[in-house]
Amino acid sequence: MTSSSVAVSEDPSPSLSPESRASAWQQVIQGRYRIADWYDRDGRRYLVMKPNQARPARPLSARQRSILALRARGAALKVIAFELGVSVGTVSRDLTHAMSRLGLESSADLAAVFGHV
Repeated sequence: MTSSSVAVSEDPSPSLSPESRASAWQQVIQGRYRIADWYDRDGRRYLVMKPNQARPARPLSARQRSILALRARGAALKVIAFELGVSVGTVSRDLTHAMSRLGLESSADLAAVFGHV
């Protein structure tokens, strides 16, 4: 791992305080970092995050965060659209943009990384 990468464990270990994990998640949501990779080892999930180099990305909107949370729990696009009061096309577009900002390629990746959060 390079010095510009950040690894975050979902395991509540003494080496990484809850405040540090929360701070790392906030930096992902704010667009400062993207998820480059993740892996599971010994019952723990590790995330490798890399800083966004190009231009500072805009943070995820409240609607994008809501869409990601609902989709990570397995909600269908129609259900998400109904709950948020927007069209299915809007949900699809916001989901695609948010996942792109986070460095995720599919809904399966989203569920694997965020389904337990």
